[in-house]
Amino acid sequence: MTIADQPRPQDKIVLLRRIVLFASCTEEQLQLVAERTRLVEYKKGEVLYREGEVATALYVVASGRLEVFSVIDGAKHLYTVLHNGDTFGEVSLLTGEPHSATVQALNDTLVFQLEKADFEDLINRIPSLVLSLSRLLSRRLRTKGHAVGATEATIVAVYSATRGVGRTLLTVALATSLRRETRQPVIIVDVATPEGQINRFFGRESHPRVSSIVHQGLVSDEDIAHEIQRHPAGFDFLYAAAPATDGGRETVIAPLASELAQRYRYILMDLPVEVDATVLKALTQADLIYLMSDCARESVIRTKALMRQLHDAVGSHAQQMQVMLNLVECGGERLSQAQVAETLERPIDFTLPHIETPSGHVSLDELLRVIDQRESPYARAVRFIARDLGGMLVGLALGSGAALGLAHIGVLKVIERERVPIDLIAGSSIGALVGGLWASGVPAQDLERMALRFKNPWDIRQLFVFDFGVPVVSLVIGLLAGGLMSMMTGLWAGLFFGFIVCVVFALLTGPLVGGPIQGTQLMATLERDFGGKTFEQTRIPLRVVAANPMAREEVIFASGPIAPAVRASVSIPGIFKPVTSHGKLCVDGGVINPVPVSVVKQAGARHVIAVNVFPTTPELRTHLERLQRERAEREAQINSRPLPVRIALRLRQELIHSVSPLVFDVIMRAMQSMEYQIAEVACREADLVLRPTIPGSHWLEFYYPEKFIQRGEEEALRLLPVLKQMTGVLDLSGHSAESA
Repeated sequence: MTIADQPRPQDKIVLLRRIVLFASCTEEQLQLVAERTRLVEYKKGEVLYREGEVATALYVVASGRLEVFSVIDGAKHLYTVLHNGDTFGEVSLLTGEPHSATVQALNDTLVFQLEKADFEDLINRIPSLVLSLSRLLSRRLRTKGHAVGATEATIVAVYSATRGVGRTLLTVALATSLRRETRQPVIIVDVATPEGQINRFFGRESHPRVSSIVHQGLVSDEDIAHEIQRHPAGFDFLYAAAPATDGGRETVIAPLASELAQRYRYILMDLPVEVDATVLKALTQADLIYLMSDCARESVIRTKALMRQLHDAVGSHAQQMQVMLNLVECGGERLSQAQVAETLERPIDFTLPHIETPSGHVSLDELLRVIDQRESPYARAVRFIARDLGGMLVGLALGSGAALGLAHIGVLKVIERERVPIDLIAGSSIGALVGGLWASGVPAQDLERMALRFKNPWDIRQLFVFDFGVPVVSLVIGLLAGGLMSMMTGLWAGLFFGFIVCVVFALLTGPLVGGPIQGTQLMATLERDFGGKTFEQTRIPLRVVAANPMAREEVIFASGPIAPAVRASVSIPGIFKPVTSHGKLCVDGGVINPVPVSVVKQAGARHVIAVNVFPTTPELRTHLERLQRERAEREAQINSRPLPVRIALRLRQELIHSVSPLVFDVIMRAMQSMEYQIAEVACREADLVLRPTIPGSHWLEFYYPEKFIQRGEEEALRLLPVLKQMTGVLDLSGHSAESA
């Protein structure tokens, strides 16, 4: 354990605000918390505390992973894995009992640590922390009595400020997808008026006396089992509303939710528009709130007002509430997605495409048919939400590497052919190009055909040769030199000499102005290949990584046109002229994050597949030893040739050595050496690393795409069983998840 470099107070407050336990605190309260917490680093394998030790502090994960386990009869028994934002150690602090488990770092981990005395002081000073802690403990208690290692239930409230935004459709579609993706028990609870909107959607009679199964806050197991209905799609349904004349409907919610949490992994509550005691009680019990809206200005304004009302009423915050924007047809003034986010003063978490039907209305059968069409836009969007809720999102991080990155295409061919689910993707440099095209809908086979366009070396070199920038200073020097030469030797000789001087100075001063290659030809190619696509139009979420050398930070593109973002990500320092985006100077993303595992995790991926195309140092050492042996064999052959032949061959060797390596080659190889070291560290955070490497290949070998693509396929096929098991295509017994 070491005390990490402490962030500035304002930076610490930003980090603390993202943590569920402190998210409802005011600025002044966060300042108190920031003053009392310290950032502590634990190296991989270090133990934070052991089972049976006395509790001395509260802990919150800032970054990294921790495992919680006990040793029973000599065997390690894993309870859970803690991730960013998770809180632990609070139970022992509150009860005074020793720790019931051991916590150990799986990776280098940063933890916010709050000492016991400071914790007790904050509890007294900040009453809202008590409520946050009670919710946290409530979630823990739901699993009490379950099998050790069982996963706790998640209660989700689906809510909207206006009618007609697709709330009920989303609830039914999400229940269907959750059941299919997670294979866990799912139930929909209709917390509505006596008519029951979902009940009507199913075409069934209402059950208005459900509240009778609750007696003094307890639920009858037999009665609740009788009221639950099973849908052919695999999820269950319960109509939990009571007649308005009964009064006190809100008393049904808490005991009902507690009982259902013992039976179901996911509980989806479809709430009516009205904000009453029943709705507030349901929202209070929910672990997560999906707040839906369409693009109508009136709906967005009402949603904004509702968000404020909910925050004041139930203390919901950014971690607990996620906004869904349904792109359904709506009347009145329609806002763009950017305008909606600006009005709500927060980003949109999920976007739902419009479902088009001949009648304009969506029936249950039509909805299920849409969900069955797995590649339909609505089905993909709902499946992403379901996998996000289930902690199943799989992210793909495609690394930099210039021509070596063509191996990404081979990996994607196997992923497509074997239907390995990829939920989001991030890329740096060539990884941004390949990943961006694939995310925007270009199949891997078409990517391969696009790569084959450059089999002629001239096709790739013309992107460089005809795109040299000529700095003004080189033009001035060329004109002056040409003018002086013209006065001495004549016009044509002066023009020729001035041209040569201009080109030489352009090559020399090009790197001094960012890079000799302007990137105009490359940008035109990117615009043609992407066809004007934006990040909002991709099949799956996409992140493109560039580097801002001025601030020493990564620049992550996630919105707007894709082509300019990729152009920024491939701007090799000293070769391509940098791109300026939103006031930030952008160069090749590989400079700062060559394999963007961290970006994929920040985007929500629970499991990360990294593709690192840089050969390892041992691989390169073996390759160089082989080259030395081959060079010795050639030397022996040369020495056996006649003298004139030996002289000619020696002259040829000296000529090659005199112009090799070129400055571009030195820049790229130096940069890739640095990227290799960074990539090795980044890949430690990935769940699976694919290494389709070809030692000795040149970074500019775009004219030999077949060998890179084939190597990518070979590596993906080698690790295919691991890929399938990790992404849920195969369960532990080896059976297909789709058949389950």
